[in-house]
Amino acid sequence: MTDSEITVATRWAFGTWLAATVLMLRLERAMHATGGPGIIAFELAGSEQRATAILDMWGPTGTAAARKSLWLDFGYMCSYGAFTALLSEDANRRIEQWSGIRFGPVAQVSCATAVAADACEGVALLNILRGGDRQVYAARARKAALTKFAMLSIPLALWATSRITARLSQEQTWP
Repeated sequence: MTDSEITVATRWAFGTWLAATVLMLRLERAMHATGGPGIIAFELAGSEQRATAILDMWGPTGTAAARKSLWLDFGYMCSYGAFTALLSEDANRRIEQWSGIRFGPVAQVSCATAVAADACEGVALLNILRGGDRQVYAARARKAALTKFAMLSIPLALWATSRITARLSQEQTWP
């Protein structure tokens, strides 16, 4: 793909991600409206006691919103996965121009790993909502969520670094 094609694809992926985020935030508000936390607290609960406390705070309304959010998250992870992968490709090209170093495989594997971890997390949390072993699935979901967040930090750090180095390079080329 050319640089301009990457830019166009990134804009479309961003738009898709943004639209999906708006939908997910509506469900997040429904969970908070019950007096309970949002979905990230459920992802990171890590124990039967914490997962049970969250479900109790949510009640039927919040639990229904969480269930919808988790099912929609399978599409959402594809939107942020594509967006992050495209940001990574753009960052790789920028850094390669500046330094000759290409980080492509690292960033792309990181994006794929984040999405896979998110899928594992979603399955674990849906198993809790179906009445599965809360201790086992809460611990699995927490590990998967932490992996997802760590893996997403790699391409995002790469992108931020590429923007900073590009800006510094432009400042140094001014007469």
